[in-house]
This record gives sequence, C-alpha cells and structure tokens, in this order.
Amino acid sequence: MPKHTKKRSTIKRKHRRMKEHAEANKAKAQDNKQLLKEYDPYNIRKWAFEAFKED
Repeated sequence: MPKHTKKRSTIKRKHRRMKEHAEANKAKAQDNKQLLKEYDPYNIRKWAFEAFKED
C-alpha cells in the first residue's frame, strides 16, 4: 500500500514539472514570435534568399 502512494506522489511531481516546462516553453515561443515580428525587416537571410530567387 505505501508503495502506491509513493508512486502516485512521484507521478504528480513529474506532471507538475512537465506542466511548468510546457508553460516556460510556451512563453519562450511567444517571445520568439514577438522578436521575429520586430526584427523581420532586418532579416538578412530573407533578403539574400529573395535576391537569389530572382536569378
């Protein structure tokens, strides 16, 4: 019986950790999207790609 409660608590802890990581990743992704929007005009790779595409 005690084994079951221990296992359950570790699973809860694992789920809590996973949820925290997921929220952190979501926040990071949101920040990256915002940065991409702000710096899109300065994106040199995009310019290079468009320049080569015309040839």
